[in-house]
Amino acid sequence: MISRRRLKEIFDYNPETGEFIRIFSRRRDYIGTVAGQRNQKGKRQIRIDGKLYSANRLAVFWMTGRWPKKFVDHKDVDNSNDRWSNLRHATPKQNGANQKLRSNNTTGFKGVSRTTGCDRFSAGIRVDGHRKHLGCFRTPELAHEAYKRAAKKFFGKFARFE
Repeated sequence: MISRRRLKEIFDYNPETGEFIRIFSRRRDYIGTVAGQRNQKGKRQIRIDGKLYSANRLAVFWMTGRWPKKFVDHKDVDNSNDRWSNLRHATPKQNGANQKLRSNNTTGFKGVSRTTGCDRFSAGIRVDGHRKHLGCFRTPELAHEAYKRAAKKFFGKFARFE
């Protein structure tokens, strides 16, 4: 693992923009440029001394002097937004709760699916690896309201509804 001192020798972190700017390089043309590359999920990764680091984890280390123990969650679910105000420590459960609506969702509402065989909508939520059925409803909006209540109860500030 890189030391905080080494990190600050090579980069400057701007908490307002979330960017790491090179302040040292063996090649002068890199100084002043934004460090790292985006991976397939949109997260910025920065190679330092041959090791690859996630920019969000480096930001936490830069600001606090401690490596995050588990996950670093992006409050707005935008993996490219590494602003300090957008980052928070999270458990795997909390990080999972703060997920966007899946692209294969056919109802347009998180936690809602169409009930097969009848003209109703089912609400459900996954908690600690187990799916909890929240009921069947006449409209997807009513089912989504049930999901929102459960998400607030189980996930608190990490609950995401869209």
